[in-house]
Amino acid sequence: MKTTAHLTHEKLPFGQSKDLHLVVTLEAPAIDWQSRRPRICVIPVIDVSGSMQGEKLHYAKQSVMKLVDQLAPGDSCGVVTFTDEVAVVAAPLAMTQPKKGALKTAVGQLAPQGSTNFAGGLLEGLRLANQLELPPGMVRRVIMFTDGLANVGVATKSTDILRLLDANLEQATVSAFGYGEDADQELLRDLSTKGKGNYAFVKSPEDALTAFARELGGLLSTYARDLEIVVRPAEGTRLLDVISDVESRKGDGGSVRVRIPDILSEEVRQLVLGVQVAARAEPGETPVVLVEGTYRLVDGDSGRTKTERFEVAVEVERVPAGEEQKEPTREVDEAVAMAQLVRAQIEAEEQAGQGKFQVAQELAARRARWMRMPAPSSTSPAGPSRRERRSSWRRSSRRAARHRWAKAGPGRAAPARRDVGSRSRGGSRSAGSWWGGVAARPVGAPPSLPLRRGESHSQAPSRSQAAHPSYES
Repeated sequence: MKTTAHLTHEKLPFGQSKDLHLVVTLEAPAIDWQSRRPRICVIPVIDVSGSMQGEKLHYAKQSVMKLVDQLAPGDSCGVVTFTDEVAVVAAPLAMTQPKKGALKTAVGQLAPQGSTNFAGGLLEGLRLANQLELPPGMVRRVIMFTDGLANVGVATKSTDILRLLDANLEQATVSAFGYGEDADQELLRDLSTKGKGNYAFVKSPEDALTAFARELGGLLSTYARDLEIVVRPAEGTRLLDVISDVESRKGDGGSVRVRIPDILSEEVRQLVLGVQVAARAEPGETPVVLVEGTYRLVDGDSGRTKTERFEVAVEVERVPAGEEQKEPTREVDEAVAMAQLVRAQIEAEEQAGQGKFQVAQELAARRARWMRMPAPSSTSPAGPSRRERRSSWRRSSRRAARHRWAKAGPGRAAPARRDVGSRSRGGSRSAGSWWGGVAARPVGAPPSLPLRRGESHSQAPSRSQAAHPSYES
């Protein structure tokens, strides 16, 4: 996997402090996933309560039957349903053509009735997924097909359901498809985040097919799992904020740890952070951050996993006043803008979900002004998930980003070896030659404004000078 780390500016005046942005780019290579992908075990858990009557259940059944069609020899599948009670329609079995046909017939006969024992269905799906003796590295995915309107069972409140998930997740992962305008999207989104899966809101047949294709594509084309990236500030550097919508927390010495459940074949993931570099007494090369990472590769033939590591050391050149880089590097600045737009949409959605529609409307209008697009007339809690938004941004930029960063070259670290201290500005250097003690620094402060459409960098405000909410672990 190719890894780069770039700052928005590479030359700074040595006598001044400066707020910058760091963009860490992870680019997974292409793999022949159809022939070499790991085997998967999928447990669809289908809500067949009365609230799923009509199109909701029809879309859910069609998605499950499509899923069964795509499973290959060596994959396993079982089906759970829930109303007031929980039923195992089919225990997980290795798929053959006759078994696939029988499973699809059983799913097609499901009909709505009764109440919604959401927690019971979830727990049964997790039990089936975790009790199986499967080869190492085999994916165990529980997929909830539901509106999330829990009203009976051992837990009906979202906080209690999420606690049950934490206690019973074990080796499994959980995704959710939400059906209907009345779906509890907040619960299903939180469930998928904690379950290290995906969430999709489904309101039409087209949405069902798109969401299903994304979920299945992710299951079948995963390149690496359990990515952990640690960004460590050098002396004189302070990490200000994590702008990207990722799971992150503070680490020792002012560092930040970011976790990513998986990365797909040919996928490009970009992590954007705010950093502040202190003034220096004299010009010269200055270390800024050290980016360390680990991830697990799964061999599709044997199912075995191995851990790969990388390190990228990022420096900046301190120069006399007047010789500094005046404008941010365009490719890096575009990645920052994209992360900020996603963040603005998430904040608007969260405000809407709390019933603060006026605040949400103002955030949406601000985002529209940045993009010079008409603002929506209203903001609804319903809408695409965080994962869907990230995927949409990545799909629209992936090809251009891959081309740009392929030419950027310097700073990439090959994961097959431990490329210690490779520098974002070119060349290589042992990290130990300059990496000293790191003082503890607080985390919290500014994203920047994204570039408006048609606006040049000389016309746009500096991204590192716009205030924004502070980072919280």
